[in-house]
Amino acid sequence: MRRLLVGALCAAALGIAQAADAPPAAANAATPAETQARLTVLAGRSGYAHDQPEILLRQRLFGLAHGLSLLAAACLDLPAHSEPIQDAYAGWHAKQAKAIETIVHDLADYYFGPRAGEARWPDLSRALNLIDNIQPALSEVTLHAACASLPEAIARPRYALDKLLTGTVEAETLPDIVAVPPAPTLPAPAQ
Repeated sequence: MRRLLVGALCAAALGIAQAADAPPAAANAATPAETQARLTVLAGRSGYAHDQPEILLRQRLFGLAHGLSLLAAACLDLPAHSEPIQDAYAGWHAKQAKAIETIVHDLADYYFGPRAGEARWPDLSRALNLIDNIQPALSEVTLHAACASLPEAIARPRYALDKLLTGTVEAETLPDIVAVPPAPTLPAPAQ
């Protein structure tokens, strides 16, 4: 059941319409994204586009959406948080679906050019060197604490991707997002 919920959650976040068409028996089968050849990022387009503010904003928003989807999926393992997280995330995603689709489309075009139509969420995640497990990003915060605060936090302006994308909320509300190495070990800030 958890696998089905995580799959549905990720499919919603990814905007992959094909996931809805998959028969239930195929839940353990490889997805098209897993079986297709990995897309290659266009030359000179790896990492963050610090010299292109519009692309950089989309990269930061994608990172934020990616982190939210990872946290929401991890929270499904915690029975006390599963239902509130599903409700909060589904509501947030319904409001942000168009912005997420725009962000994914624009980044796929930026990173993969003529093959943009083949790009999926994992391709973009790899292009940005994003982690695929929320645990390292939690640092000293426990998963329980993160899950307990997510339903309230997700309603805040810093997660309003649609408004951030159109500039109706200042991008300064976003956290600094940087490419995270596979096993991040960041020193404590100097006092």
